[in-house]
Amino acid sequence: MVKKLAVLLLVLFIGSSAVCLPTASATTPTITTTAPAASNVTSTRYLDYRVSLAPDQISNDTLGYFKAHGFTTVVLVAAEAIPYDKELQKIKQLGMYPILDIEVVIWNGGNNKSTPITEFDKAFATWRDAGWWNVATEGGRSGDFEKLNEYFPQITFFNCDKCGLWKEGLGQESDRNPYVTEMSWETYYHSEIASIQRGALISYNLGKPQGMTAGVWQSNNENLNYSTYKALLDWSYANGVGFTHFNVFFGLGATLADYQRLGFETIISKLQEEYPATPMGTWPVTVRSVRQVPDPQNSIVWDIANLGNDDVWVAPYAVLHNKTAVLPGNLTGVRILNQATKNNSSNDILLDENGTGWILLRTGEWASILSPPTVPSDTEAASYNAYVYYNNSSHGWLFAQPLYTTVGAKPVPASFFGLFDYTYAEVTEGLLVILAAILVVAFLLRLRRIRQK
Repeated sequence: MVKKLAVLLLVLFIGSSAVCLPTASATTPTITTTAPAASNVTSTRYLDYRVSLAPDQISNDTLGYFKAHGFTTVVLVAAEAIPYDKELQKIKQLGMYPILDIEVVIWNGGNNKSTPITEFDKAFATWRDAGWWNVATEGGRSGDFEKLNEYFPQITFFNCDKCGLWKEGLGQESDRNPYVTEMSWETYYHSEIASIQRGALISYNLGKPQGMTAGVWQSNNENLNYSTYKALLDWSYANGVGFTHFNVFFGLGATLADYQRLGFETIISKLQEEYPATPMGTWPVTVRSVRQVPDPQNSIVWDIANLGNDDVWVAPYAVLHNKTAVLPGNLTGVRILNQATKNNSSNDILLDENGTGWILLRTGEWASILSPPTVPSDTEAASYNAYVYYNNSSHGWLFAQPLYTTVGAKPVPASFFGLFDYTYAEVTEGLLVILAAILVVAFLLRLRRIRQK
């Protein structure tokens, strides 16, 4: 409380054109920054382009190739329960966001389904202590997510509703599990698209960011192409979901030559014409996603990581528009949802005199930051420009993304009440069958009464 009062007094003393933010210790000089103001950045639908690589692919040449082609995240596919700390540091040194795919170790295509999840506690502790804070998996047993949540603040789940029907374990419930923080839909076959759309609508309404994963390991005739991927991305924005990432999955066996042979180099290049990569530049701060969540209604969440070597102050910020004008009252982060494991930063968000909220992110830290509810109930065709600003004012705006909504409403899940895996057509068909059965029973009863007479 004393620190907060000191900050407010300091801000008032300096004036409205600049903000001095406190640092964690008295020996560190204060950080001076210009407060955010309205921006004329053009709204763009950015994507976090990811690549899932085997440990032996984590080299300067391979990572450098993908960074040069707009990739912002590296998913390391763990082959065994070792720290992968050197690989983690290499990913971060290039300014790319790290995710550890642990599926092979804990599930291995179902071969480990009889192994209790508690058997992997040592492996989880090893990865956590090495600095991994976001892990990904596919398949598993009941209780896996609860156990993973004890070690990692972020859990990405690969699933496709059809190919992901792990009857022995997680099944389709993964897209609704409270400990799953993000869904990545495995888009490997045309027959999966309808299930992916249904699952993405349900999961997005629970506040989880959604994205898609394409497989480099494929060489069959059903391998999808640019038109299919773009159509699914377009669908996601047309239906309010707004996929936030596109992941190219190599696994433990595929190579860069396979990636190029299957045409992914061209596919990514064409996708980035309409869905450019999340801008990173030379800045240490990376924004993994900016999205709406339904609870509290129409709030915005920024997921931000500091991959640099210096501590930074960041200010998530958004401007709300209707069809023709900017609405009064800019948005800022007011509450921290969760943070990286072993995060030393304060859970407080410091507000300057303009109402802008700032959070300290130390090097290697990550945080998910929530805004207050946003859309007035009488606003139509509302959209946002969402940004992140940080302490060196010469860097300007770091990120801009439009978020569209319809007056306090979220997309309607394409399944019955959003709770069961039945489409509306299936529910209608079932009701007709029940009605027909009732009519048959009624007819038979009436016929019986006639005969008794």
